[in-house]
Amino acid sequence: MKIGVIHATCNAVPPLNEAFKQTLPDVTLLNFVNENIQYYANQNDGIDDRLYRDFARITFAAQDAGVDAIIVACTVLTPYVNVMKPFISVPILAVDQPMLENAAKNFRKVGVVATNAPSIPATKAQIEKLAKDFANEIEVDTEVSTQAFTELKGGNETEHNRLNCEAAAKLKERGCEAIVLAQITQASAKSETETLGLPVLTSPGEAVKAVSQTIEGNQPIDN
Repeated sequence: MKIGVIHATCNAVPPLNEAFKQTLPDVTLLNFVNENIQYYANQNDGIDDRLYRDFARITFAAQDAGVDAIIVACTVLTPYVNVMKPFISVPILAVDQPMLENAAKNFRKVGVVATNAPSIPATKAQIEKLAKDFANEIEVDTEVSTQAFTELKGGNETEHNRLNCEAAAKLKERGCEAIVLAQITQASAKSETETLGLPVLTSPGEAVKAVSQTIEGNQPIDN
């Protein structure tokens, strides 16, 4: 199986590649990266018509490469995955969908940590919508640390992980019973954040688990 992965930052490539390597080593990943998507979204506080066109172009490029499925690994774009479905012929999955479903279904107060500000409202809204679909009453609290992403971009993963854990600790103090690390780039902070004693959900781990289950069950990746 060959899967195309759409990224908006190069820092998101290693965590997902490593997650697949550990769990599904026979799957071939092709990474498609457009860092301007995230930069532009930050400058303009979210998605506009230009980013829709950029999203469409990179999705068509992935399909034209002959992939069997596409994973969208940018949290700015994942709320809009359904927009692309009518225009492509391969399954497409938001990398954070399995993680968000887990959070929405199994917890009553969830803390969301993000290092990219536009990810916070998008992730919060998706969890709340999914919780409503699951008939689960939920409260979502949030913390954002843009400095953590700056540290990661500068190669300081240790400080990035510490800042994520620090933000999660604030959410724990406010009564959250699980932590969602909203972006794929935050996966490296999972181990340190787990020292707080709460479940920590990351998109690479949950996405690969979902793909593994569908492959084992011979089911379509996108349901």
